[in-house]
Amino acid sequence: MIALDTSFIVSYYNEKDENHNKALDIMREILADNYGEVCISDYIFDECATVILVRLKDLEKTINICDKIKQVILFNIDEEIFDSAWNLFKNQKETLFSFTDCTTLALMEKENIKNIATFDKDFKKIKEINVIG
Repeated sequence: MIALDTSFIVSYYNEKDENHNKALDIMREILADNYGEVCISDYIFDECATVILVRLKDLEKTINICDKIKQVILFNIDEEIFDSAWNLFKNQKETLFSFTDCTTLALMEKENIKNIATFDKDFKKIKEINVIG
């Protein structure tokens, strides 16, 4: 299974993004089933919908993109993951993860997800996961 981060999703859908071509290549690998099932959390969906709308300034395009994003496995951040994410957030020392990033890490730990598609370099500091991007 592979988790998708907002940075990857936004780069994939935004042709003007500096990582767009890399995201296209990674998506080809994902669609070739190199990493198994694809997932996001409801927090990532929220973040993507907001960022894509702000960048594209087009509600209709944003809705179309988000309808595609919703087709992957969508995990809800429950109280257990939320609390774990809050502990990660409070105790980080060598990273500056957003709280949303911490929810992704907590979700990945709970669901034993080892791969993440992201362009956020801080994820590379976590030895237990494989960063694609």
